[in-house]
Amino acid sequence: MERRRLLGLVAVGLSSGCLSGLPGTTGPRNPPEAPADKPRETPEVPPVRISTVDFESTDDGRVRVFGEVVNDAGSERVATVEVRIEVDDEESVKTKKVTVASGGKTAFETEFDVSYDAFKNGGELNASLV
Repeated sequence: MERRRLLGLVAVGLSSGCLSGLPGTTGPRNPPEAPADKPRETPEVPPVRISTVDFESTDDGRVRVFGEVVNDAGSERVATVEVRIEVDDEESVKTKKVTVASGGKTAFETEFDVSYDAFKNGGELNASLV
């Protein structure tokens, strides 16, 4: 009985010696400080912005572009969404005015006289506020 206890203690003692040699954490505990002459700057997010943009086919096979405009400003805003699509080096541009309440979202959509299949196979889409 004493022999088993002794062997158990020896096994625990040997394994604890092996475990104490595992690598510890490396690197700084805190992120580095910003240089004194160049403080870090967080990119500013505009209060009125396009939050989502997508496209789909209309019932007659043309391109419909739709999305949402978000307003984080403290007052209602009127924004103009400009949507550009390009297919085979031919560009089409449409604009849409939307009114967005403070802290709200407003949907927009516009349709183009461009084939959805042609657009889907190599067209380009760009939506921005102007």
